[in-house]
Amino acid sequence: LLEERHDKYVEPSHPLTFLPWDSSKFIYQSQKDGFNHLYLYNTDGKFIKQITSGKWLVQDILGFNIKDKEVIILSTEISPLQNNIFGVNISNGKRHLIGEKEAHNSPMLSHEGRFALNKFTAHNLPRSIKLISTSAKGKSVDITLLTQENPMKDYNIPEINIGTIKAADGTTDLYYRMVKPVNFDPTKKYPAIVYVYGGPHAQLIHNTLNYD
Repeated sequence: LLEERHDKYVEPSHPLTFLPWDSSKFIYQSQKDGFNHLYLYNTDGKFIKQITSGKWLVQDILGFNIKDKEVIILSTEISPLQNNIFGVNISNGKRHLIGEKEAHNSPMLSHEGRFALNKFTAHNLPRSIKLISTSAKGKSVDITLLTQENPMKDYNIPEINIGTIKAADGTTDLYYRMVKPVNFDPTKKYPAIVYVYGGPHAQLIHNTLNYD
């Protein structure tokens, strides 16, 4: 049906996803341009087009809005520290944001993909849950079902910051989380513990509540 080759490695981490309105076409996910993106093929193995592109990752295919003929994805387009929901038009590749922009989103789609139950959080936002519509057309639905209180609000907690340093190439941003002691005094010296994690399959820094 199709074959992918690379000098270093190929990582087929995702199954083929067939279009629910056209069983002769399917979406194949590949990192062949350096980032995980969506490619459209037909069942003769013919490549039709690349659906998404850019210096960001498609994290997952959540499903489809069948009425609008859009694939609903999670991506790192806004920030590599969070998942954001986008609807992507299969015909022209146009994308529109769904759900919260400055948060880490964890949605679950309805059967035909017209609605999503979206759980989201951010470094300064405890978990919230909303019922939202996925379509960019017509009247939207945005109903808050839960807004959680900060579970640590009554405690004296350390200051936690997220920042970046440059990699050895002088271009790539590497993200860190710094946890300072309670009642931190910048004029003093403190012992430090430095923990290094080992790669893209072990991401530890996200835009989530600092106590997650």
